[in-house]
Amino acid sequence: MALVDLDLARGQLRVLHEDENAEIALYLAAAESIVVEYLDRPVLAADATLPGPEDEGYDATTMLVTSPIVAAILLVMSDLYENRQTPEKDVGDAILPPTVRRLLAPWWVWRTFEEDDTCA
Repeated sequence: MALVDLDLARGQLRVLHEDENAEIALYLAAAESIVVEYLDRPVLAADATLPGPEDEGYDATTMLVTSPIVAAILLVMSDLYENRQTPEKDVGDAILPPTVRRLLAPWWVWRTFEEDDTCA
């Protein structure tokens, strides 16, 4: 997927060395997956070309990554990196922190049960 550069992620974490690159890359990939899954739409890297209706697998909801989405990915990745153990009070808490949800709200796809083919 690679929506966010590893150097940008290391800068967010204030990690100057490369010893933890593999671990940071893992958290970054997980954060990107969490954010894209929350948005419920395909998100492409900023330098990608949006597919047109004539392209195979076309999805009208596909979008290019935006600055707020990058910020949300970095916040989720930071949380995964800093909180490597799940706190006991996590049961019942929101899936994403309020700040992350506010960053992603303009691009979140609202669906009804009628629109969702998996509910049929």
